[in-house]
Amino acid sequence: MGVSDQKEATASKEKPLKHVLLAGIYSQPRSGYELTKWMQVAGQHCWSVEHSSVYPALRELEKDELIKSERLPGTRGPERSIYSITAAGLEKLTAWVANGSPRPAIKDEQLLRVLCFDLLPREVALAQIRSVRADHQAQLEFFLERQSVLTEHQPGPLLVTRRGVLAEQAYIAWCDEVEEMIARRPD
Repeated sequence: MGVSDQKEATASKEKPLKHVLLAGIYSQPRSGYELTKWMQVAGQHCWSVEHSSVYPALRELEKDELIKSERLPGTRGPERSIYSITAAGLEKLTAWVANGSPRPAIKDEQLLRVLCFDLLPREVALAQIRSVRADHQAQLEFFLERQSVLTEHQPGPLLVTRRGVLAEQAYIAWCDEVEEMIARRPD
């Protein structure tokens, strides 16, 4: 078994969501709702999760004494649980970060569609890739705006956002190539 295979086997035994939540709590104590929002902003291009998965994972983390909660008044309503990381949680998070990750699985349905673009009339394929490009352009603008307010005093969020910028720029460049090739195709 190679090093990459060992990392994948180890990573598959762990629940990544728990580590994502520990990372979000490490940066600042948050409620479950705030953690979901944090994941939507800070990690939207690298991690997605259903809000309903957050609370069961938080309960497990608290049961394992990796986080603790405190009931505090809500900003617009009833009390809410605010979670903070414990020393054991910090140790667990540090070990996870130090371990590295397996190569990510890529699931991009648009790539599969482009694989079969020869089935579509040229104008239909062009309309689709232009729509995809527009979505990625909007995402790029979001990341650029976020990047503009981050500093090197926030290296984690800055580096993750920077990766989002580069990924969106690359996807846009690819869309442009697809559009150019499809536009040259005889219909």
